[in-house]
Amino acid sequence: MRRMIFEMETSDPDDFMTLLWLADHPGVELLGVLVTPGSQDQCQLVRWGLDRCGRPDVPIGALHGPSWWATSDGKKARVSGFHHACYGEGILQHPVGEVAIGPALLAELLRDPDATVLVGAAPKNIGKAFKDVPELRLARWVQQGGFAGDDLVAEPLEKFRGRLTCPSFNPGGAPRETLALLASPQIDQRVFVSKNVCHGVVWTPSMQDALNRRIASNPSRVGLRMMIDALDRYLDDKGVGKAMHDLVAAACALDERVCDLAEVEIYRAKGEWGARAVQGTRTRISIGFHEERFLDVLGR
Repeated sequence: MRRMIFEMETSDPDDFMTLLWLADHPGVELLGVLVTPGSQDQCQLVRWGLDRCGRPDVPIGALHGPSWWATSDGKKARVSGFHHACYGEGILQHPVGEVAIGPALLAELLRDPDATVLVGAAPKNIGKAFKDVPELRLARWVQQGGFAGDDLVAEPLEKFRGRLTCPSFNPGGAPRETLALLASPQIDQRVFVSKNVCHGVVWTPSMQDALNRRIASNPSRVGLRMMIDALDRYLDDKGVGKAMHDLVAAACALDERVCDLAEVEIYRAKGEWGARAVQGTRTRISIGFHEERFLDVLGR
């Protein structure tokens, strides 16, 4: 059983799909959800999803806390239109319940550091928690994002061929926090699931068939079924499959054999991110992907 805390945002639909998958997964003890930046509509969506999956007990933390909702910036809607089209406008009326200040909630949850913090957003909650409470310890941080270049990836995607560095949305959204967490001696293990691996994993009808075959003989979990329905809805609406960035990172957090990993030093140069092979960093990055293993983990 993996003890996990999930930090997420809501502009890209796959964060919420990942939350649904994690919420009632039999191999995951979901300790809490941290939302960036943590507007009221974001927290309502998260609470709605947790309630649908039978997890009203899971605490929610917002980066700036609920008092921020009264500010002009805090009143801005931050849930993408896809969520309302897919799940219904009733989300906006769903009771949000108690919401904590995210970094403080994380510090409380890490009184027992034997946990994984999975981040599908810019690492702002975890970054502030480690800044505010320097003595915090964490067993493992799994971050979606970063970039492994041609010198590490044997078969790079064509659009990344020849590159050693690349912009990356999540670490690029909190570069100081990312670099501080990479340098922290308080984190035992760090795993980056790189964009040039994630971008090659796209929901298709053939992947849908393969996953449905895996779950046909078992009662389908609510969260898993909602995730599949959302991926199907995206494919129908957009005409192209959803890139499964955060789901790949979550599956890797549950079973690292989903990806091939190499120990590296992650660096930032001219606003782009790269990785070089270095031993002893306790930081690894994905350099390959195994679809069959991914589907096996996804269908549990």
